[in-house]
Amino acid sequence: MLRITVAETATEQRWTLEGRLVEPWVGELGTRWKERRRAQNGRTCTVDLSAVTFIDKGGQRLLRIMSKEATQFIATNIYIKRVLNQWEPSGKRGLRKVIYRLFGALLGGVVAPLSRMQASRKSTLLAPSANHTPAVVGTRANPSGGKER
Repeated sequence: MLRITVAETATEQRWTLEGRLVEPWVGELGTRWKERRRAQNGRTCTVDLSAVTFIDKGGQRLLRIMSKEATQFIATNIYIKRVLNQWEPSGKRGLRKVIYRLFGALLGGVVAPLSRMQASRKSTLLAPSANHTPAVVGTRANPSGGKER
């Protein structure tokens, strides 16, 4: 169930949603959204999602449409914030990607050479001495290792 409350002032339209944003209520909210948005008259629009407990794919699509119309969202729930952050403009999201890639490159620049250095050190320790000849069990022609007849 979804409860939709719309409060209008001279400067703002505030939508308060409570419950689960799932079908069939997504359709109802979409219909009411279209009707009320025509009467916006330059007011800011805020959608309070603090009391929303779940959003299905249809609800996410509708919220994305709302976000493209310069709607401001209020969210206190970590889950709802995560859903909204999926549409975050590339500014913050792009900055995060740059930081993660830079951190990865730094780790790759430090960890990879260290692991190569350790690998070469191990191979030197495990390398056979000059006197040592490796034991051959068999050949391709005679895999059992016995003498050929």
